[in-house]
Amino acid sequence: MPELISLDRKEFDGFLADYHAFVERSKKMLQKIDDLQHENNTLKEELHSTKTRLQSFEEQPDSGVQSDETLRKARETIANLIKETEKINAE
Repeated sequence: MPELISLDRKEFDGFLADYHAFVERSKKMLQKIDDLQHENNTLKEELHSTKTRLQSFEEQPDSGVQSDETLRKARETIANLIKETEKINAE
């Protein structure tokens, strides 16, 4: 096996350019993954908090229309958080 390898300069420069572009895209993708994981964790925390609040509302005695409106808003928030979490997980 020869100890020296001959390369065309243009071919090598083309390889380096492609390699650098690949590395930059990889860095951007890893950053996007980190951002999405952070957003996913934030949404999970919000969902947990909302579920806890909803549970406490459901455990309280009925205080009329105001509690019904509060429950409706809490359920709406949970539904929105679930949709956002599913959308993020799908990406």
